[in-house]
Amino acid sequence: MNERKAVEVIRRNMQKLSEKEREALEMVCIEEKTIYGTAKELKISRSTVRYRVKMAKIHLKEKITEEIGEKGIEEILKG
Repeated sequence: MNERKAVEVIRRNMQKLSEKEREALEMVCIEEKTIYGTAKELKISRSTVRYRVKMAKIHLKEKITEEIGEKGIEEILKG
């Protein structure tokens, strides 16, 4: 799987996450904001941010695996 296809798969499946999970994941992992900064901006606790990011990653992996399978996940991670 090429990089462009991998990005499309990830973006498409991120849209399937809950709004709260997606928001926390984007802020911490894409925008590279700190847990503290994200918590302050969202007006929630740091533990809630950590939990949402953790669950978002779990759910995202499940959704991508449903779409492209374990072999596809391995290809994305190798790329």
